[in-house]
This record gives sequence, C-alpha cells and structure tokens, in this order.
Amino acid sequence: MSDFSASEAGLGYLYQARYGLWLLLDGDEEQELVLESLDDIVLGLGGSPRDVLQTKHHVRQQARLTDTSPDLWKTLRVWSTHALADRITFPTTRLTLITTATAPDGSIAARLRPDNQRDWSVAEQRLLNVATSSANKELKACFEAFMALSQNQQRALLEATYIIDRSPGVSDTGDRIRTRIRAAAAREHREAIFERLEGWWFGKVIEQLSAPAPIPISGFEVYDKLTAIAEQFRPDALPIDFLDEKPDSVDALGDNRMFVQQLRIIELSQTRIEKAIIDYYRAFEQRSRWAREDLLVGGEVEAYERRLVDEWERFAAAVTEELPKGAHESYLKKVGRDIFTWMEFKTDVRIRPSVTEPYVMRGSYHMLANKPQPSVWWHPSFIQHLAAVLGVGGDR
Repeated sequence: MSDFSASEAGLGYLYQARYGLWLLLDGDEEQELVLESLDDIVLGLGGSPRDVLQTKHHVRQQARLTDTSPDLWKTLRVWSTHALADRITFPTTRLTLITTATAPDGSIAARLRPDNQRDWSVAEQRLLNVATSSANKELKACFEAFMALSQNQQRALLEATYIIDRSPGVSDTGDRIRTRIRAAAAREHREAIFERLEGWWFGKVIEQLSAPAPIPISGFEVYDKLTAIAEQFRPDALPIDFLDEKPDSVDALGDNRMFVQQLRIIELSQTRIEKAIIDYYRAFEQRSRWAREDLLVGGEVEAYERRLVDEWERFAAAVTEELPKGAHESYLKKVGRDIFTWMEFKTDVRIRPSVTEPYVMRGSYHMLANKPQPSVWWHPSFIQHLAAVLGVGGDR
C-alpha cells in the first residue's frame, strides 16, 4: 500500500509541473506562473494572482469526487483559509480544482463545473449541509475552515470556484503539450523538441522551488525557449544538449585512452588535457544522441570526419614541411602543441553551418585521435611510435 501511495504522490508532483507547462503554452504569453505558493499552481500578472489552481492526480481510473471527498474538502479548506486572511480576493481571483477523478452527476462538484449545469448556489447549500451534519473526523478542520467564512465570503468563494473533473492524466497532458508545439517544427522532430522543452521546464521548476523567494516563470520565457529549441532543428542546424555536461571523472594523469596518451606525449598541461577529456565526452554523447534521434543524414558523420582530417592534414603539412632533420624531441613536442592549438582555437570546421558550439569539432578531433589506428595526431613523429602505445587506449 505504501508503494502505491508513493507512486501516486510522485505522479501527482509530475502532473502538477507538467500541467503548469501546458497552462503557459495554452494561455497568454504575458501570464506568469508560480508553483507551491498559494496553491499548487498560481497564474498571475505583476505579482497579482488571477488563477489559483489545485491539481489532483489519481492512478485509479474509477476515482470519484463525491460530496465528502477529501480532495474536495481539503481544497476548500486551503481556499477558505486564504480568503479569511485576505490573501486572495474576489472576484479578481478564480479558483480551479483540476482532477482526474469523476464528479458524479448531481454532486457538489458537478454543480461547480464550467458548463450549463453549473449552479454555485445549489453547491453552497449542499456544502453547508455536509459541513454541519457529517461526522467525518478527518474532514473536521476542513468543515470548520469553510464555516469560518461569512455567508458573503462563502458565496464569493463559490462563485469564483470551478471544478474540472475527468481531466487528462499526466501522460495525456504530455500529449496535449505535444499537440500545442506541433507548429514549431516538422513532425519527425516534435518528440525531440518536446523532450528538450520539458527537460528545460523541469529545471526551471526545480530552480523556482529551491529559491528563497520564487521567481515567476512567464509564458514569454516558455515560448522563447520553444522557439530557440525549434531553431536547432532547421536543416542547417543540430541541437546542442551537452554544453554544461561533464563525465563522472576527469583524470588527466591516469586516463590511458589513445587521444589522452597523444596529449601527454606533447606535454600538454594537465588543465588542457582535462578540457580535452570533457570535449571528447560531450562530442561522443552529442553525436550518439543525434544518431539515436535520426537527426543525421546518411554518411553525414563520415563526410564530416573526412573534412576534419583534410583540414588537419593541410595544416600539419604546412608546419612540418620545413622541420630540420634530426630535430630535437623538445622541438617536435612544441610543434605538436602548435598543431593542437591550431585545432583548439584557430580552426572552425562545422558539421552543419549553424552548429557553432566548439565542443562538437574539438571532441570529434579527439575521437579521430582515439582510433586504434589514429586518423589524426599531434606529435610529428607519433605515427612512427604508434606500436608502442597500441592496445593501451580504447574506443571510449
């Protein structure tokens, strides 16, 4: 039973967050959203709440919102407490209970739906009857909170109260969001865009909930982010997902992969080797995700790598063609560092014209340098010493 309760509670939090994203996508761009303030979700403008929403998600499809339902009365308790303390005012604030449960025909909740059966005055009388006659001890505090309101306050609260039952669950709300963003990009990219938008959104939610004073998230922010993500799926672009990611460990001294061995041979500093390891990780993960999401056309990576190798061959030939015979090892290492510095800071070979993030190119060069038979190298004489290090490095 506890496992069920935990999973239902977890889905409830996900539902609240996902529903908030859908509300911003479905509403005016200027509206602002805060979670866990006056209630689960608060929509407003300039710090003034206009919509206060409570969300209730149920795993059981047969869940019912009856006249003595805890979901109904606990929600009314929260709103009654806020009304009594003047934290919400009527008629400027609308109160909405969003629930996946079903309100039986003729019930209090059914009388508060936003349809032609709505009759808040009937709901008021039924609520008063329940509050004054029920022996339910669990709901006693809820009854008392509602009864603490004056008659005018009760009526104002109920006039502002709307109950939307049989609301789409957490999965179906995701489908709603997918439908809403369908105009942002081609059909084959919508799932990838949805995943990135929701990933960003949950990050914003965590940031808001962790802040001492929550900063509202606006509809403008959501639409701007959606536009920015969609832009990355143009034919001349690709999404960048690993800009701030790092591997679990970065060990410039103990990492024995081929591309790291190459950097130690030219005596690159530990800091630069660590940066190279991070670039390799980001490029490897990025290219893997592009492949999983079918964002690359046939042979695109192979063609890109041939361009990388060609650029490296041209520059390496230019800086090594006048190497003196019998050049000292320290000089060869310096030339190797010069070639590496050219790659790291001076060249710009893009897999697509609008993919400007440097880790894609840098990491791809490291992947070429990491092959058992490397396609690029930095030390001018590295290939002559290859047999000494073969078998030490790995693909990853």
